[in-house]
Amino acid sequence: MHDAFHASVSEFVHAQIESSVAEQFCQQRSQIDPQKELALLETHQIQIITITDPDYPLLLKEIYDPPALLFYRGILPKSERLHLAVIGSRKPSLYGKQVVKLLIEPLAKTKTVIVSGLAYGIDALTHKTTVDVGGTTVAVLGSGLDWNHLYPSSHKGLAKSIIQSGGALLSEFPIGIPPLKQHFPFRNRLIAGLCKGTLVIEAAQKSGSLITARLALESGRDVYAVPGPIHSPLSLGPNNLIKMGAIPVTHVKDLLPHIQETTKTTKEISYHPGSKEEQILYKLLSLEPLHIDDLIRESQLLPSKVTSILTLMEMKGVATPIGGQYYIRAS
Repeated sequence: MHDAFHASVSEFVHAQIESSVAEQFCQQRSQIDPQKELALLETHQIQIITITDPDYPLLLKEIYDPPALLFYRGILPKSERLHLAVIGSRKPSLYGKQVVKLLIEPLAKTKTVIVSGLAYGIDALTHKTTVDVGGTTVAVLGSGLDWNHLYPSSHKGLAKSIIQSGGALLSEFPIGIPPLKQHFPFRNRLIAGLCKGTLVIEAAQKSGSLITARLALESGRDVYAVPGPIHSPLSLGPNNLIKMGAIPVTHVKDLLPHIQETTKTTKEISYHPGSKEEQILYKLLSLEPLHIDDLIRESQLLPSKVTSILTLMEMKGVATPIGGQYYIRAS
């Protein structure tokens, strides 16, 4: 690292760096004090990770132009956990707000990492919903991670709750960089690049959300879209994405094939049902969603008994409610 910082223009060119870039760096590095920058990061409790680090997000490495450095606050989720981007309008309708609650709550409970951009509207609702149910969420910013440049500043409380709940704030921009308009396309490519899929909930015909969806497609990732009323301007984006081949989502079950990859754990080996009734319900549950009424009918147990046993199994971590009184096996 020391040799790289102090290399000459000819050495940079020999390393296949464009001469104009090498010359510009050599001219400006006299104004950079690496030790001061490291001390600044420590003061702001911001960590840094390089693309050569084993903990660098694996999916992000696969995009066309992954950032060499990432700055983050909090805990960066492990790459093996499923990451899903959720994006949408800054001014969602009541329908859009309802969709966030219906889809994100059960998704967050499956331990899926929910990634968004901390913006007004769908982004903020997505982060808050995830935090409220104890899930993990990552907010990707188009600015430095110091509190003075957090955007929007009114979301500072939400940003802190994301960190406190075990999530992270992430950016490729160093401390002191403001949230300039031209930074957000870079932010959007990180959101798409971190995730296996991108879910669009309400977006106008021309919006940043559709740019993110396009970037996801270019990286070979899945794009999901929630269809909306044909008279609503906020439905134009997702409805057009569906016409172009995006996967329509009308229920959390439409996303479960991806979530199931993260629900396969070793709990089944160590788990021992505490009663005959519990064993019956455990055998009925699978990775396919099953409604509580079906569990009652197939188990032939009293409704109150099924409810109490499911609560116990949820506490043991072997049953997962996914909303709408549907359950899946968590092992």
